[in-house]
Amino acid sequence: MGNESSMQGISQREFTAFRDEMRECMQQQTELMRQMVELQIKHNNLESQFRRHDKEIEALESRVLPLEQKQGGTDVKTQYHSKVVWLLLSFLAALAGYAIRNG
Repeated sequence: MGNESSMQGISQREFTAFRDEMRECMQQQTELMRQMVELQIKHNNLESQFRRHDKEIEALESRVLPLEQKQGGTDVKTQYHSKVVWLLLSFLAALAGYAIRNG
């Protein structure tokens, strides 16, 4: 039987070595596939976590922006009140100037 397989171009020892090498390659491929699946799961989890944090940040920004506008004076009511205050102050300054000149 050894002679018969030798005539076909491959010995039993070569076949065994090839089979062992193939088995090792298949095990490595299986391990790489397992790692790839694990990394894909981690990637998906990170993506969903990122989306969740992004939505939370947008919700927080929508709540904080009006507060910042009110504090910074960019709110329409605040701008109106500021203009009224300056108008009254300038009117009082004009009255005081008139009173000092004529008084």
